Amino acid sequence: MQTLGERLQEARQRLGVTLREAAEFTKIRTDYLQAMEAGQFESIPLADVYKRGFVKLYAKYLRLDEEKAAADFNAHHSLKASRRPLDAGVEEPEGDGFSLPVGPSVLDRDKLVYVILVVGLVALLFWAVFG
Repeated sequence: MQTLGERLQEARQRLGVTLREAAEFTKIRTDYLQAMEAGQFESIPLADVYKRGFVKLYAKYLRLDEEKAAADFNAHHSLKASRRPLDAGVEEPEGDGFSLPVGPSVLDRDKLVYVILVVGLVALLFWAVFG
């Protein structure tokens, strides 16, 4: 069974189109097209949404089923992602254990509303007692 990259390359060659011609028409960089045909999507330094869009655009240009190409990209990418540990590149913070955690805050809208109400209530009580 052919890989997505092999199918892209074969379709381009079947149409008699050079990589440079394909790049000029699709406005996708030649090195990105080469990486796609080689199946080296991870070497393209863009977010997956852009890579998927490029795959669909290139497949459409090559008269291939763009939805199948996108699905194949998704399968390829999810296979690569499943091999990576979830915490790859994340280091444990060093220190005395009393520092605040690093990373996105987990404070949803409802909790934020409650915090604001409590602070307002405390301020109102403080003003009523000492004001």
